Amino acid sequence: MKQYLFTALLCALSLCAQAQRLSRDYQNESLSKVLEDLNAATSDQTIYFIYDELEDFTVTSHFSDLPLKEAIREVIGFYPMKVTYDDNRIFIECTQKEDAKVIGRVVDAEGQPIEFANVSLHGAADPNSGDRNSTYINGGVSNENGDFVIPCREKKIMLKVTYVGYKTVTRHVSVGNIGTVTLQPETFMVKGVEVKGEIPQYKMAQGGMTVDVQHSILHDIGTADDLLSMIPMVQSKDGKFEVLAKGEPEIYINNKKVRDPSELKQLKSVDIKSVDVITSPGAKYNAEVNAVIRIKTLKAQGEGLSLMVTSDTWKNNKWNNYDDLTLKYRTGGLEAFANVALDNGHYSNDQDLEQQLHIKKDFFDVRAGLPVRSTWTTLQYKGGLSYDFNADHSLGLSFSSQKMFYNKFKSDMTQHYLKNGAFYGDVLLKTDIDELDKPVWELNTYYVGKVGKLDIDLNATMLQRKTESHLNQQEYSQELGDRTITTLNNEDRKMMAGKLVLSYPVWKGVLSGGTEATSTRSYGRNVNQENIIPETDNEMKEKNIAGFAEYELQLGQWRLNAGLRFEHVKADYYLFGKWQQEPSRTYNDWFPNLSAAWQKDKWSAQLSYSKRITRPPYNMLTSMIVYDSRMFYEGGNPLLRPSVRQSVDLNLTYAWLTFMAGFTRENDLFTHIGRVYDEEQEIAIFQPMNFDHQDRVYATLVASPKFGFWQPTATLHYYQQMFDAEAYGAPKKLNKPEFSFDLKSWFVIHPTMKALVQMSYSGSNHWAFMYRGSNFAVNARLQKSFFNERLSCTLYANDIFRTARTKMTTYYAIGLTDQDVYTYTQCVGLTLSYNFNVSRSKYKGSGAGNDEKNRL
Repeated sequence: MKQYLFTALLCALSLCAQAQRLSRDYQNESLSKVLEDLNAATSDQTIYFIYDELEDFTVTSHFSDLPLKEAIREVIGFYPMKVTYDDNRIFIECTQKEDAKVIGRVVDAEGQPIEFANVSLHGAADPNSGDRNSTYINGGVSNENGDFVIPCREKKIMLKVTYVGYKTVTRHVSVGNIGTVTLQPETFMVKGVEVKGEIPQYKMAQGGMTVDVQHSILHDIGTADDLLSMIPMVQSKDGKFEVLAKGEPEIYINNKKVRDPSELKQLKSVDIKSVDVITSPGAKYNAEVNAVIRIKTLKAQGEGLSLMVTSDTWKNNKWNNYDDLTLKYRTGGLEAFANVALDNGHYSNDQDLEQQLHIKKDFFDVRAGLPVRSTWTTLQYKGGLSYDFNADHSLGLSFSSQKMFYNKFKSDMTQHYLKNGAFYGDVLLKTDIDELDKPVWELNTYYVGKVGKLDIDLNATMLQRKTESHLNQQEYSQELGDRTITTLNNEDRKMMAGKLVLSYPVWKGVLSGGTEATSTRSYGRNVNQENIIPETDNEMKEKNIAGFAEYELQLGQWRLNAGLRFEHVKADYYLFGKWQQEPSRTYNDWFPNLSAAWQKDKWSAQLSYSKRITRPPYNMLTSMIVYDSRMFYEGGNPLLRPSVRQSVDLNLTYAWLTFMAGFTRENDLFTHIGRVYDEEQEIAIFQPMNFDHQDRVYATLVASPKFGFWQPTATLHYYQQMFDAEAYGAPKKLNKPEFSFDLKSWFVIHPTMKALVQMSYSGSNHWAFMYRGSNFAVNARLQKSFFNERLSCTLYANDIFRTARTKMTTYYAIGLTDQDVYTYTQCVGLTLSYNFNVSRSKYKGSGAGNDEKNRL
């Protein structure tokens, strides 16, 4: 029986090998080398051609799952070639035998390649003059990289290049390599209105939109970190990114999950092809994901050693510096890379704080000034290997860690206490926190392959993060007495995860499915020597097993998508080593998603529905208590439940206009609220709790027109919650909507120099139990590139008028907290970046357990 099974397996593999199709990604490769590669990929057919005859023709093409004959037609494109098939032999020859050729490249005003431009060769007279001597000689069409190669018997000719929406270019040239032909946008008047030709910048993507970075003014803005802060519907806040109305997204670079912000600093924007902003993620993403940003890069080129060095220095109230060095070595299918980054940073804020508290029959009013200073020096390092066996099989491994040299936190809070309107006491609270260097590492591995029509994507991740911090707090008060609080905190978090995604073409669509599993352990111990706050010892173990399936169908101008994900989660909670029944829970949830999209010319529309979940971070599930002041503590809540939300979104796009609107209901919303902790000692605590539900409506309009050298992007956003805060003790309704506006004005001074002025305003609004004040900021930057973009220099200034303050008031049943915070956002900085033989990474891993990493 085993012999028959083995024979059947060999037959199946043989049939699979015979049916195997070709997938390739060529970038500016010689046609001769491309044909050699295709010939080597097949064993039952042979390609014959004259190497020198086809060597000058270049190929830029991307295709997948094509039989050999279709692959040959794809790489030949519009070149003057004749293909003859004779049984298992394929003959390819150039039909135009001239020895000389006209070789060049067509780009737009921003240096981006133009595909399908018509290139014609004429006699020496002007082809538009009507002179009969201006005879047509030959012609061709530019490829995806803008390249063209046209055989020509004449030595001096007139070149004519045309493309819809751009001005025609005519030029006297000699045969040979004529270099680059730049086309300028065509501007003409229609009934007094100026109309300008351009390539559409926004397109509809599955669950969101795609921004064409390569053909936009953002293509050379600097790093991917700089780029994302300029993408419509994406906001940069405190070093993190948020998608409007959706929250913090998962970010991917070529399917690899970004876990370290330095990865975005290492990727240059000139290497990015497009960015997808997904507001309705599908079933293959973890159910906790609110939004996804997918960065797609251009195909990697070149071999050998490459180097990229970046230094960013800025000054707010102190000097800060971030230096990054990346080395890569590529040969054949092998790539080895190493990265090291040194971060010397400072964080400061000045806070005016007022807290009102009702306990028993007493009313307390505490007014405080709280300056915070934090300083750190961290060395991050990462290395990895990847190997492409061929276009269908790739393996990779990466390891990252860090060394913390210094990390200190310091604050001196002055507090003025009033009790029932009378003076109660003054307190000076001095806080110092030292964080020690502990092991922090992450290991990732992946396999990406293709067997026949089946795509395979397998990822595995292991990580460990240990922290140890020593907190020393000294209180000085003549009226209330002095106090010392010394706390030792230890945390140890580990995770193992794996994810498998399989995709297969079915009818006119693609069926994908797979599984994801994570196992997490989070341990924390907090000890206060003076026993002012209780000792805690928490351990949480969680296992999450998920299965998912998704089908995407293309029917003419329509694209339909349906997906379903199931997650089984078992969480065990231990207190001082003993298992606790109530906080330990098991969840079984289904998460469907549906979408229908339509696209025609510059118009596109999409309607989508999704169900998602937000699981509390582990630091919210602990029973640990943190001492803030004599009357206020902070803590977690082991009984906290996940919140589940359902959303309906509508997206409309026309050319440079994009509109999005949606509605979300979130059940079991969890957020922080104040309550009485110890009535006798008159102490309150802030901790997260669940609330019945919150409804949200939102809409965003983005406009990105072009007016010559001025290229603005305006974003208008509306957001409003419907939340019954009064039912939970708030003194009034908290449903005030938010209106925000952002205008980014780019000015193209020179092809290698541009300037930006950005103005942003956010109106006052309510969220949960919080009133958020209005905010306004003006930023500017000037950037210049040198040596064909190998060296770039950016001078920037943020929060020029020092107006970006955070004002908020949080209401709860026993009082309120009012805050006015300035985080020293006003700064000036200079970024220098040098690239030598830089190539994009071949590493294709996307990681596993990505949402568990965020919770950790």
